[in-house]
Amino acid sequence: MIPESAVENGLMKEQAQPITTKQASNGSNEDHSPQKADMYKTLGGHRAGEAAIVYEHGAGVEALMPKLRRSDYYTLPRIHELAAKERAEPGFCSHVKDFVVGRQGYGSIRFLGETDVRGLDLESLIQFNNREVIVYMDDSKKPPVGQGLNKPAEVTLLNIKCFDKKTGHQYTEGPKIEKYKEMLKRKAEDQGAEFVSYDPTKGEWKIRVNHFSVYKLVDETSWINDDK
Repeated sequence: MIPESAVENGLMKEQAQPITTKQASNGSNEDHSPQKADMYKTLGGHRAGEAAIVYEHGAGVEALMPKLRRSDYYTLPRIHELAAKERAEPGFCSHVKDFVVGRQGYGSIRFLGETDVRGLDLESLIQFNNREVIVYMDDSKKPPVGQGLNKPAEVTLLNIKCFDKKTGHQYTEGPKIEKYKEMLKRKAEDQGAEFVSYDPTKGEWKIRVNHFSVYKLVDETSWINDDK
């Protein structure tokens, strides 16, 4: 049994070291005990009150983390990195700069500026499909523009490649790519987005948005009409 006197505010005190004395040559006793102030340090090096605060925050860090259970989805910083930052700098997750959510093989979103990621259920908010991303699948839960994840972002969609429909050959340069890029620019504008770049080798299309709806590439045949 641990005596109640050894516990303060739910934290165990370090047992004070026994006071050792040594007979000095002049007959007086020299005190080699720790400094009195140090006798009440808690485990971990904090005083009782400070340690209680640190413990309370540490216990709540996991509850603050965004939720993401699917193995093909990821965040940057990674969730374990966010937790470490939150422990070191309480409040860090309320203003994560350029937070990224992505799905392997499909694309990613980089939310521009600072984003409050505390407690976000990312799986219910963000869905990547082939050449498509949806944020706030339930429109009734979408916050006003500028709040939550309904904010400016850079969207990258993958698998946007220029193929010859008959032969299956992938174009990576030349006049056909220039026409394909022009089609992508029109598609971005049609959806209220701004074209950023296109990498024909990687099949990577980047657009910038001011808020969120559904962004995707459909009906690529329009670029073929001038291809004669």
